[in-house]
Amino acid sequence: MRFSRILLKVGEKSWQITAYVCGESACLVRYNYWRGYFITNQDGSPIEGKTVPHINCPQDDRLMYLAEVRPQQRNYRLWRCPECDMSRTNEELSRASQA
Repeated sequence: MRFSRILLKVGEKSWQITAYVCGESACLVRYNYWRGYFITNQDGSPIEGKTVPHINCPQDDRLMYLAEVRPQQRNYRLWRCPECDMSRTNEELSRASQA
């Protein structure tokens, strides 16, 4: 993902925000620290109702970003906080929800 300014439209309002965007031209996944992951249409309007992960940092409650996946471990996800650099894996999250 690369850092960029994008047009975000909600209803009749639109504004420029900074967000990380996927490097693939057809990919419409975006991330910024206050909204987390979101998906937009080509015109910049968010697609609501899509399931996107929202993992909060246990230290400062910021939305974490997906830092690493491992193709050989399909269920592995490493999440990192953009503010304090704390990291968590989906395995840790899974264990915490079972406790």
